[in-house]
Amino acid sequence: LRIAGVVLNQVATARQEKIITEAVHHYTDIKVVGAVPRMSTDIFPMRHLGMIPYQEYDGTAEALDSLSRVTRQHINLAEVETLTDPVPQLPIEQAQEPPRKPLSAKVKIGVIQDTAFQFYYPENLEALQLHGAELVAINALEDERLPVLDGLYIGGGFPETSAARLAENSSFRLSVKAAADAGLPIYAECGGLIYLGRELIIDEQRYPLAGVFDVVFGMSKKPQAHGYSIFSVTGKNPFFPEGFTAKGHEFRYSTVLDYNGKPGDLVLKMARGTGFINGLDGLTTGNVLALYTHLHVEGTPLWAEFFTRKCEEYNRRRHIAG
Repeated sequence: LRIAGVVLNQVATARQEKIITEAVHHYTDIKVVGAVPRMSTDIFPMRHLGMIPYQEYDGTAEALDSLSRVTRQHINLAEVETLTDPVPQLPIEQAQEPPRKPLSAKVKIGVIQDTAFQFYYPENLEALQLHGAELVAINALEDERLPVLDGLYIGGGFPETSAARLAENSSFRLSVKAAADAGLPIYAECGGLIYLGRELIIDEQRYPLAGVFDVVFGMSKKPQAHGYSIFSVTGKNPFFPEGFTAKGHEFRYSTVLDYNGKPGDLVLKMARGTGFINGLDGLTTGNVLALYTHLHVEGTPLWAEFFTRKCEEYNRRRHIAG
């Protein structure tokens, strides 16, 4: 790894910037290409371990203007461009993915992307498209019901900050429950898992959810799971074969207040991490799998293939039935 340059951060004074810059130049060959001053307020408000997602923040445009202004004033962008090497192309044999059998039909996978659900790895979405899926953006807060789909992906986010609006959109919640009952393949992570539960309780206020699983969730002020996780598949589910192992991560403040499912409904055993309850994760019913663990397709390359194949199977059955 070649470090071409460094930007100093949280610099208090011009004197501190001078001392640090001289030290870096004296002891290393690295160039100091900027020094961002310490700021009295966060440009983006903070929550938990990071900033509030831009989808929830009304001041996003002003924040970006401020970041742009700070960058132009305190970072030598011309020097940064000079130091930036072009990314070398991989040899053809390395760049190509293993050959995969193309889907027999284009499948439509809905992706809920709104203020409540905004945590998706771009690579995961791109992988679904590379495997032949057409992605359909969906808003659980505003859409009246699900469109006709072959699969549904509900990512992570902060459903607790939009709990009232999610609850109020009863027609959409009911359409998700009806689709799950009809066998629509649904893959839900963390916030998506919560949405598929029966209720979310916040400050003694109860918010009804989709009701696919008989689970009542609450919220804690402290993290309930945080860090890397590893699970193995121990039971039948719509996406992963039994014995399959995957690595991911967990990050949640939600708690399981009441769970009335059967032990066999949880099909993932945690080798590392917290999971849903009692060292297990992965609630399943029909063609639905909901888990607290977030997966990244680069760590679990078969995830996109498993997902799209199940959607193709559903698409085929749907057209035969129709």
